[in-house]
Amino acid sequence: MQNKIVVGIDVAKDFSYFAMIGPDNKQIGKQFRVNHTLEELEDVIKRMKEVETRLKSQCVLIMESTGHYSSILFNFFHRSNFEVYLVNPLQTNSIKNLQVRKVKNDKIDAYRIAMLFKLGELRPYLPPREDLAKIKVLCRHYYKLVDDSVMYKNDLIALVDQIFPGYQKIFSDITSLSSLYVLENYSSSKKLLNADRNELTSNLSAISKRGLDWANKKADALISMAKSAIKLKSAPITAEIALKSCIAILKAFYEQIKHIENEIIALSNDVEEIKLVDSITGIGPISAATIVSEIRNFENFSSAKKLVAFCGIDPAVMESGKFKGSKVKISKRGSRYLRRVLYIAALANIKQYHGKYINPVLAEYYQAKIQSKPRKVALVAVMHKLVNYIFAVLRDKKPFRVITPEEHMEVYAQKTTSAKQVA
Repeated sequence: MQNKIVVGIDVAKDFSYFAMIGPDNKQIGKQFRVNHTLEELEDVIKRMKEVETRLKSQCVLIMESTGHYSSILFNFFHRSNFEVYLVNPLQTNSIKNLQVRKVKNDKIDAYRIAMLFKLGELRPYLPPREDLAKIKVLCRHYYKLVDDSVMYKNDLIALVDQIFPGYQKIFSDITSLSSLYVLENYSSSKKLLNADRNELTSNLSAISKRGLDWANKKADALISMAKSAIKLKSAPITAEIALKSCIAILKAFYEQIKHIENEIIALSNDVEEIKLVDSITGIGPISAATIVSEIRNFENFSSAKKLVAFCGIDPAVMESGKFKGSKVKISKRGSRYLRRVLYIAALANIKQYHGKYINPVLAEYYQAKIQSKPRKVALVAVMHKLVNYIFAVLRDKKPFRVITPEEHMEVYAQKTTSAKQVA
């Protein structure tokens, strides 16, 4: 970068500050503000082109990754054939501490971003590919919908507890199709007691895809519960209105969640990296799409250790002089969506399904860890293993398969022997 013009950009919502540093490491003019309008951004391009012609050098643009604000600028300048890079805000967050006097403003930040990049103190990276960018937006929206639906599910549970005390003993999953049918069509104890028994049982049997015996047992339990609820009178009349509103909102959420899920899977079919990650035990199609889209460009990671740090599950070591922290926590830097899916995948790998583990090797590893470590620490260790798996399948471009540590060492020994023979 020594022979290029570095343009530091401090990105805000509606405007950004630009600072230029020439090949001689001297600032070119003063920092200037640019509103995010097509006219002003095109003026910036003309300005940079003039500087390039005058100094006979190319401009390299560097900016913080600030979500959709920085993506707008990145795409605009990238399409205009400029070399553009992003840097992690965690790297530039220490800019304010570069001098003894605490000075922090957009003009100065733009200059310092450019200078730090010029000196090689910042590690730039490229944004995700267009196909992964599309999937990333949908994955994040998917989890937002899921989280919001949980809030309304909790509201529904609170209302049902008032209207139908003991209802959850009949339907353990209050949002199952059978349960929602009952709550939507018989939203009060009186409506349940006045229900047509044949209609209730036949619909329950059809919706649940179970026999009439199961439906009749549920109907008996519902009627018994309704009789008790009338005597208890624990809910005001308006609770029924709130119940129906909550059900309508939840159904809309579930419809949209399913729609977004289908869109993610459809887009993922053409992405080889997602198929590879999906082959890992405990990781489903949505989780695989989330992992690959959050990683963005796998080429940014030269080792599994760096990928672990990017996921924020590396240890945050606290040491100073003779002091050494006794409680080491994970750093929690990077994408929380990555940590979320890794946590879910780790749980899936240490649980038994029909008496068997989906990955006996990981399950055995976890059981060995909890002999000397707390369960949460052992679970994080399993998450580390999963990141190693992810790195390996993306590096080797081969689907995952479960192998024992002994088999792994044998394969490693064969590769080492082959490498020595070639050398």
